[in-house]
Amino acid sequence: MNYYYQVEGLLRNNIGDVLQGMVAKDLLPEGAKVADREALADLASNEKGMLIANGWYMHSFKKFPAPDNITPVYAAVHIANSALLADAGVREHFRKHAPIGCRDTKTLRLLLGWGIPAYYSSCLTITAKARGPVTHNPDGDVLLVDNVDHPVPDAVFNKLEELLGKKPVRISHDPPDTSGDIESYAKVSEKHMDHLLSLYCKASMVLTTKIHCALPGLGMGANVKLIHPNPSDPRLATVAEFIDIISYKEILERKDLNTSPVNKEALEKRRQFLLELVADSIKEGANAVQASGKMKYRLIRMKAALMAKLYRMSVVLSYRVGFAKDKIERVYGAGF
Repeated sequence: MNYYYQVEGLLRNNIGDVLQGMVAKDLLPEGAKVADREALADLASNEKGMLIANGWYMHSFKKFPAPDNITPVYAAVHIANSALLADAGVREHFRKHAPIGCRDTKTLRLLLGWGIPAYYSSCLTITAKARGPVTHNPDGDVLLVDNVDHPVPDAVFNKLEELLGKKPVRISHDPPDTSGDIESYAKVSEKHMDHLLSLYCKASMVLTTKIHCALPGLGMGANVKLIHPNPSDPRLATVAEFIDIISYKEILERKDLNTSPVNKEALEKRRQFLLELVADSIKEGANAVQASGKMKYRLIRMKAALMAKLYRMSVVLSYRVGFAKDKIERVYGAGF
């Protein structure tokens, strides 16, 4: 059996995508191979394999899905473009490997609307392992993690400096080197991501706009605060389950950066589920939520199947009576 984890392919613009593969790699047997998320159909078709198929889907649909000899464990999935499901073959692939674990409710509703059993799983990056002691040392750096192409506005940066009493150290989530084949890129980027994670562990505070800085930071126990221009963005719900999200507008009006405590109980519950899911899937040789006889997985299967039927019926009925017809056609295609 070959074991695979995936990272983004040729469009290498977010090291957070590498991190999603790294956390899967950490849970797989030694010798796991990297797969190009944008070319899963090119995986070897003559040997049995298992792919931890978490993460962001995807820039191109041309080489999706993986061949039939590869068993995907779909958990912590985010579908960025609903057009991925316009192909009946793709929908059938997801049904075959359902229930699908979703990292956000938008993806969950999309799959259920097609009648594909699915459930909310949270994100696999919360299983990230600490890179050294996590002390919350007040004398440590305050890190501001954003992207050079989407920087925090100067007014917000200056206000943060005022509230903190010191200048945040800016860190980018852009990959440092995007050259080479997928194996070379993964090797260099994983090393860089390890370095960043070690910095998050040492920091007194990590301020970030990035989901895949906030979630692994929380998983490791770092002092994380997520700031964002639009806290109601549905992609952020997986973070909002654990911590408050501070808007740019709030920052400009605040006298401090105090927030509610981390919901450690919810975080640990989600984290343990994902750790056990991957471990049980390896033992089963299949997606444990689909194949295991354990009661918790059986209950998820039953609920996901029921929700798929009910949600599909509601979408079809809404379309037929003309309710939200334009929105339904945008998501599911014209002539739905």
